[in-house]
Amino acid sequence: WDSLRPYTLTQKEKAIYQMVDSIQQVPLYKNIYTVLNTIIGGYYNTKYVGIGPYSKVISFNRLEGARFQIGARTTKEFSRRVRLSTYLAYGTRDEDFKGAAEVELMLRRQLLRKLTVTYRNDAIQLSSGVSALSENNILSSIFSRGGTSRLSTIEEGIALYEHEWLHGISSSFELRGRHISSNRYVPMILPDGRSLHGINDASIRIGLRLSKDETLVRMPFEVRHMGSKYPIFSFDFTGAKRGVLPASYDYLRLEGRMQYRLNLPPIGYSQLMLEGGKIFGKVPYLLLKLHEGNGTYFYDPYAFSCMNFYEFSSDAWISFFYEHHFNGFLLGRVPLLKKLNWREVFVFKGVYGTLSARNDGSLPNTKAVMLFPAGMSSVEHPYLETGFGIENIFRLLRVDCIWRLTHHRAVPGLSIPTFTVNFSLNLKF
Repeated sequence: WDSLRPYTLTQKEKAIYQMVDSIQQVPLYKNIYTVLNTIIGGYYNTKYVGIGPYSKVISFNRLEGARFQIGARTTKEFSRRVRLSTYLAYGTRDEDFKGAAEVELMLRRQLLRKLTVTYRNDAIQLSSGVSALSENNILSSIFSRGGTSRLSTIEEGIALYEHEWLHGISSSFELRGRHISSNRYVPMILPDGRSLHGINDASIRIGLRLSKDETLVRMPFEVRHMGSKYPIFSFDFTGAKRGVLPASYDYLRLEGRMQYRLNLPPIGYSQLMLEGGKIFGKVPYLLLKLHEGNGTYFYDPYAFSCMNFYEFSSDAWISFFYEHHFNGFLLGRVPLLKKLNWREVFVFKGVYGTLSARNDGSLPNTKAVMLFPAGMSSVEHPYLETGFGIENIFRLLRVDCIWRLTHHRAVPGLSIPTFTVNFSLNLKF
């Protein structure tokens, strides 16, 4: 830095550098930094290895019972090119060990070039939303709605290459092979009544993401997308060929989505995501589009709060997730509430999908690969839910009340929520 500066630092500026350097050596500062870094990052970092994530050390669910997990990953001081991570878990009910190992190779940081190779054998919720708490998180266990999760044990290997061509234009290439095992909550029953122990899936996925003037935060091994004032588009093309793995399936899956934040001063801003897709081929229900349910009291903006897991599936679908944040436009006019600085939110979500006869396992004398589990059906009559929320409570908490507007049918042995209250943490300024 000294050799590149056009002007030398003044004595006052040098003193500021010395003060900052000295503060970083103070034990109190180090302790506060360590605690905050652990809370935000989830790992307790030593110089070369991070232990965690702490939120997954213990959890519980119907399939595994009490689950204990220990994990570790290398830090940037170990290498800024390679990151190694692993974890080992054990469930007391199924008495089975699970785990994963991952290698991330950062080939280039500016205009990302990254290769990730993963092996995982674990219990996973297939129909969860992209922003949902993971199924082995202690918070998802504590705030579970109870009896809604249907975990599947999956053994898979993934090789993912990410390539950023230009700022705002990136693509990904993924090879995946996996085995999905059946269990009492996710049975695999053929139309003739016989049971399967599991299915195999071998696929290739090509992804494309397009954005304009998007703000990015580049971490040592990650890129955080902070949004844009323009719509953001992404597309996925997934294909699978029978015979690559024993008893695997032929199909082609096309998906597209659009995310857009529309500023509407002075009444706040809207956030919208539209998603649609189509599956060509005859596949078991586990490879259909399993619409995103929510089994916890935490709010997921890209899942349906009053929908159970494995409740609806489609092989052609379109869905939307809409929120409008009023930024206090209404509550800010109420004299007493104005001092609280609470902000109101409107929520509206829906999905419409169809199932071809070859994939509808709920039909009598079905020609589908498998029978649907109890409670699963198509969503050819649109599913809708709506609600309102209050955010910026203590600058952090958000509370949403969500009502289910359609599909109030009763399913024997299953609880179908018509109303729920969700919580989430969102730091507002």
